[in-house]
Amino acid sequence: MSTTPVRDAVRRSFHRRPALQRLTLGLLDAVYRVALWPFRRPPRGGAGGERADLPARTDEYNTAAERYFAEQQDRAYLLGKPFSDPDNAARHLIDAGVLMRALRLRPGDVVAEIGAGTCWLSHMLNRYGCRTIAIDVSTTALALGRELFEGDPLTDWTLDPAFLVYDGYTIPLPAAACDRIVLNDAFHHIPNPRALLAEMFRILRENGVVGMSEPGPGHAAAAHSEAEAARGVLETDVIAEDVDALARACGFRATHVVAAGPSALYQVPAGELGAFMGGRGFAGYWKQFCSSLDRHQYIVVYKGNPTPTTARPSVLSARFDIVAPRGSGGLRVARGASASVILRVTNLGDTVWLSREGPGWTRVGAHLSGSAEAGGADDFDWHRVPLASDVRPGGTERVTLTLPPLTRSGSYDVTVDLVVEGRTWFATHGSATLVMRMQVV
Repeated sequence: MSTTPVRDAVRRSFHRRPALQRLTLGLLDAVYRVALWPFRRPPRGGAGGERADLPARTDEYNTAAERYFAEQQDRAYLLGKPFSDPDNAARHLIDAGVLMRALRLRPGDVVAEIGAGTCWLSHMLNRYGCRTIAIDVSTTALALGRELFEGDPLTDWTLDPAFLVYDGYTIPLPAAACDRIVLNDAFHHIPNPRALLAEMFRILRENGVVGMSEPGPGHAAAAHSEAEAARGVLETDVIAEDVDALARACGFRATHVVAAGPSALYQVPAGELGAFMGGRGFAGYWKQFCSSLDRHQYIVVYKGNPTPTTARPSVLSARFDIVAPRGSGGLRVARGASASVILRVTNLGDTVWLSREGPGWTRVGAHLSGSAEAGGADDFDWHRVPLASDVRPGGTERVTLTLPPLTRSGSYDVTVDLVVEGRTWFATHGSATLVMRMQVV
């Protein structure tokens, strides 16, 4: 059933008025804070320390880790990860995808994987185009990892993948050696997290980021963990607030928890999707989502400013509103004359749009397409307009779009979008464009 004209009018009013959106969402936030009070966890400050007995046992746990891999009989299982673990393969792949997205990885990045094991994640990142440095305390695990790389004819050896043994104290890399660090189910095995965080801070470049995928609180007491501990493997609980306190003590600037989870897959009957988006069934979804956050967490630790920019974007989304000329009749312009349109551009994403030339340079762009009468003109890179200043998430800017003159009569479509020069158009990320009909007479 289609929505009523009144509801459509309300929706249009809401989407076209940023102030109304902020007011409405602010009221909803207050309502949800009350409604979701049963889910609220008491605030806790992170502990800036670590278990006093564990750092002294680092060599013992290193030996246990080497023994764990050296005594494994099923080499095919180790080399086939994550696909050789069918019960958990989907979760492992989701973990990898979330980490790649949260770290905003790009081909060409130098990525150190700490606790790499048999290096299946490093191998995936090599295929993606990163120079990988697989680091582990187990020589046997790294030997298997190298075998995995060598067994794939598509491994890119020009990226010079490295396999380095870690003594549990000092990462064998110079300062500022890598752009990103990834730990996949590894940090909860570390006996000296403060020392490791300090080493990660040292080897990261400016604005480097650490991404971790770790089991949530209570993991150490689980039956599987107790069985692993009986074999000498260290199992601890990773508490995000504790990681934040330790990381800040080592010089890091911020720690975030990504609101995602490998088990947060909530299915909605197709016919009920609209009602779900309007709030029906939200309690069930939120209960499952919070449970997923308890079981598994993605923790991102920033050496620099955590706010993404278009140099390494996260969510690119914009809205265009025509300020002048008013009305929806389109543009009418004489041959050889310019047309001007004043637009209000709103940043609906989480990424700062950089206005200066250089990495992440963002401008308003216009595509031109013409009717057969107009000769079928088609110019994808027809026009650019700079932003006057950087635009933060939620911010707006007025832009005057002075369109180049056209000498041939006919009907044209002008599609307005934002472009990160040399990289991407916002529309390819699902951002809405503005299409204006222009009649040249």
